[in-house]
Amino acid sequence: MRLTYVSVLRDLVATRALLTTEDADAFLRSCGAPAGKHRLRTRNRALAALCATGELVRIQRGLYARGRPDCAPDPYSVASWLAPDAVLGLCSALEVHGVIAPRGGRCIYFTRLDDAGRGPVWHGKRMQRISHPVPLLREGKEFVETTLVEARAGGRMRVSTIERAFVDVMDRPRLTGDWPAILQMLDAIPALDLDRVVHYVGCLRNATTAAKTGWFLERRRDQLDVTAVTLCRLEQMRPRSPHYLSRSQRISGRYATRWNLVVPPHL
Repeated sequence: MRLTYVSVLRDLVATRALLTTEDADAFLRSCGAPAGKHRLRTRNRALAALCATGELVRIQRGLYARGRPDCAPDPYSVASWLAPDAVLGLCSALEVHGVIAPRGGRCIYFTRLDDAGRGPVWHGKRMQRISHPVPLLREGKEFVETTLVEARAGGRMRVSTIERAFVDVMDRPRLTGDWPAILQMLDAIPALDLDRVVHYVGCLRNATTAAKTGWFLERRRDQLDVTAVTLCRLEQMRPRSPHYLSRSQRISGRYATRWNLVVPPHL
């Protein structure tokens, strides 16, 4: 009987790059597997047998990938399956949209789950969970400025729009790199819907993020066709007292009066 269900699940595995225990349960039910604890034991034994032969690879509890190298899912697909509310964000979103070339190291995704932090490693990329911005969680807007993108592994994955990724980098720069690297990366963005940028900045309710966004856009007025109206809208959200562009480098620098922002001398 066990070998029978191993064979049944093997047929399911052949049709997809990623597999959850829920998928396996539904498939076994459709094939007449007994209900209750016996079916769970049957499923677990069958999955363990497929992992032992290398046909499946366990990524985390409840999630498996095909073991064949030519059928293995890419890291972005894997990250999008690690949580039901996963949203690929920041530099990972820019990579998915083709704005910047894929980089090694990490694949960053937002989730509301409590176990935010370092996740599994897949094909050289560490899956890094970060929490959704608190203002979005409070208002149930975790998926604001996100889009569904076809995944190479099949199905669709939820990804931040370019506009949200740009603002999120301003909001959480420590997750991306030092400021020279950040500015170089953002310079690769060919265009932005500035109304959507301003709207998302407002959703975050962070004055420092508004100031940093306005400061960057003012420096790229010609490149991104930034209007005076856009800058004025962001200026209304700036902090009332001077804030530092870089929290880790609170040193004297150029004071951008319009944005109440202290910018490091090298920038």
